[in-house]
This record gives sequence, C-alpha cells and structure tokens, in this order.
Amino acid sequence: MNKWLLPIFTGMSLSGCVLQPQLAFNDDTAWKNYGYETALSGMIKNSEGDLRSRDKMKSLQATGYQAYSDGYELGRTEYCAQNAFILGVKNQAYHGICDRLDWTFRQDYISGRTSSAGRSF
Repeated sequence: MNKWLLPIFTGMSLSGCVLQPQLAFNDDTAWKNYGYETALSGMIKNSEGDLRSRDKMKSLQATGYQAYSDGYELGRTEYCAQNAFILGVKNQAYHGICDRLDWTFRQDYISGRTSSAGRSF
C-alpha cells in the first residue's frame, strides 16, 4: 500500500500548480496592453514580484508596472461593465475582480449561475 502513496501525493501536489507563461515585453505600452488583457479576461492582478519573476527580458521597471496597473484598471472597468447575470448563465469563471467596484456584481453572477435560464433539460 505504501508504494501507492508517493504517486498519489505527488499527483495531488502537482495538480494545484499552474504554469505561468514567460513574459517578453520591451516597452511600457506592451506592459499596459498585457494588464488590460489580463483584466479583460477576468483574471486577478499580478503582483510586481510575480511579473518580475516571469519577465524573460528583465524589462519590467517601476514605470512598466505602473503601465501594467493602468492597463489593468482600464480592462477591469470594461470587464465589470458586462452583465454579471449573463456571465453566470454562461457558466464562465469569475475571480472576484469586480467586488470592490460593484458590490452587486458577485450576487448577480451567483444568481446567473444558479438560474435555469439558457439551459435545456
């Protein structure tokens, strides 16, 4: 029985790991665009340290992170302007990025997730 424990625990520990892609941007505009696209896809904002560790070109400076943050806020505003109920009905993931902008967003999203609208039985 012990011979099965190591593969099971290894598989369980690796299943929680998500490989983050390496980043290769050479100017602040590219960092801003990346921040915008990150938020527009509903993902949580990356820390400066996380971005630095994935920056293949080692180009992320303070101005680059500020550009990333500015782009992220633009994308977040656009993402959070969508209908949260419909997002839930479509069964798309929501990572909580709108909670501070609109306290009803999560409630509407949950209502959509639990709704039978758009589902065939």
